[in-house]
Amino acid sequence: MNMKFTVLRIARAAGLFALFRRLTRRHARILCYHGGALGDEYLFNGKLFCRPAMLRQRLDWLKAKGFVPASLDQVASGTAAASGIPVAITLDDGWYSSEACLLPVLAEYGHAPVLYLHTEICETGAPVAGVALRYILWKSPLKTVTLQGFGEGLDGHHAFGEDGARQRLAARADAWFASLGRDPATVRAALERFGSAFGVTPAELDLDSRRFSYMLPDELRAAAARGCAIELHGRVHQYYRGEPERNLANIAACRQHILDTGLPEPQHYCYPSGAFDEAAGPMLAQAGVRTATTCIPGLVAPGDSTRRYYLPRFLDGGNVDMIEFEAEMSGVLEFMRMVTGRRRIPR
Repeated sequence: MNMKFTVLRIARAAGLFALFRRLTRRHARILCYHGGALGDEYLFNGKLFCRPAMLRQRLDWLKAKGFVPASLDQVASGTAAASGIPVAITLDDGWYSSEACLLPVLAEYGHAPVLYLHTEICETGAPVAGVALRYILWKSPLKTVTLQGFGEGLDGHHAFGEDGARQRLAARADAWFASLGRDPATVRAALERFGSAFGVTPAELDLDSRRFSYMLPDELRAAAARGCAIELHGRVHQYYRGEPERNLANIAACRQHILDTGLPEPQHYCYPSGAFDEAAGPMLAQAGVRTATTCIPGLVAPGDSTRRYYLPRFLDGGNVDMIEFEAEMSGVLEFMRMVTGRRRIPR
């Protein structure tokens, strides 16, 4: 990785970043973020939780290098303003911290982002147990722990010295939390109990901050009023490969929740976890969706309407070095992927 960064810094100093920005100025970019950081969760998962200061650094660079805000429709149709390099910004899932930390910064820089809403958890208001429990396992100061009263699969002695031990325990904890349902008070109490067993106090877990929760209906409506489009990410956070009817039902349920919240009808979709198949395009057309974004990095060629259901998107976050961000947004990394045969943009 150090060698890669060294090569990129040399390329930037030689003017190659600026050259590629000029060569690809008509190719739009799409950026993806998730939640903001209300505490130390950005140290736990920098891809999922973005510090406002880091976002501001990115936006300052984009503005200085001639990037201009664009909508997904403009990106897909190639009709973005010719005054700069078009960039659309998306937010996945619907984290409360997106509204609290990121949307105000984006508005300050003139961006009207898309928020792809995963509605299943929004329906309950409960914390996202799968993320919170993994934060607990990361935060825990303990090397070993003995659990009692959590049920089969969790009860017993656990040591964290082995490779994959925390991941295996997290998978078992997922099953336990799933059995509890989604009542907010029940999930909260279970998370605090789980945290205490691992030496993480309720104050350290800090569920009151809602850093592991999604936005509530009033907050979604307020975000939409400020120009953030609330779009489709599925009721269930899953794309079912080879099952178009199931995907149609998932999208329909997501759309209905958004409409029931009093928001405009959503027209854009993001593949959960970036999963899709060859049936995705026809299925999304049948669902009345105008565009869909992937988790595959790349540039959007102007006027290439055939790819509107497979738009490339760069997942930025705290685990992305600034030089890597600059190289991606300048088009240098896309060129390197083409040269090395690692370009993954679907047909």
